[in-house]
Amino acid sequence: MKRLSYLVVLACAVLSTTASAQLSTRCFTDDQLTTYTLSQGRNNWSFRCGYITQAKRDFLNAEGEYQVYASGCYSFAATGPTATCTFFIPADENAPCIPGLVKLGTCVTGCYTAKEKVSFGGEYWPIADAYASGVRTVTALTKDASLVAPTTGEQAIRAFVAGETVEDVFALQTVDGRHVEVTSEHPMVLATGEMVKAKTLQAGDVLLGVRGEKVELQDVSVFRYEGTTWNVQPLSKEKIENVLDVEGLLTGSVRFQNEWADDHYRLSLRDEASVDGL
Repeated sequence: MKRLSYLVVLACAVLSTTASAQLSTRCFTDDQLTTYTLSQGRNNWSFRCGYITQAKRDFLNAEGEYQVYASGCYSFAATGPTATCTFFIPADENAPCIPGLVKLGTCVTGCYTAKEKVSFGGEYWPIADAYASGVRTVTALTKDASLVAPTTGEQAIRAFVAGETVEDVFALQTVDGRHVEVTSEHPMVLATGEMVKAKTLQAGDVLLGVRGEKVELQDVSVFRYEGTTWNVQPLSKEKIENVLDVEGLLTGSVRFQNEWADDHYRLSLRDEASVDGL
């Protein structure tokens, strides 16, 4: 698949319609920051160097987004010049300032491959199809959900997240025949209720199904993926209401890869959510 230019990709960040939630961009290749720590570092650096206001920095950090600039990228030190990147842009608050930068917009991190089906209104859709159809809610756990009874409801969608990428994707194959493809940092819920990153999973691990069933992983493989990835950002900022249903498995929304990336999360045995290490 052909790569999109940054100007084309960043145009996605301002797309919205009356029939659907807004579409945000997931930046890719050169200036793809894959962790919340890096994106926060970029925003803090941008504020310190006078490119964004304190209010803008705080908003971006709260939403898990980060500032990007024309012709610059974080990976320049490793890759050298490319068609879209000719110099280095840091993701460290204390890095030296660079004068004369041109701001392009903001990006987020995520996601699923394009074919993965997430539950919207109790029906499984590829996220791209849900966006195109104007779907406004996504199936997620309710506030009274527990490990024993993971009840679900519908949450309003703040944004759909999409972007082109070239990166490793983890293919999760379960004993009962389910198949899910997610990026390395994607959060999955174990049968214990603990949320972990996909890159830590291995055959024999047991995931939690949307009906509370235990689902054993038969195989975990990694392949290089080039194409579009998607994710969903619910409007709610309650952690439990950001646990979604993908192919019948419980998984975290894009917020768990951004503003909550450093939190330890576990679905409680009681009728409440338990978040440790905040």
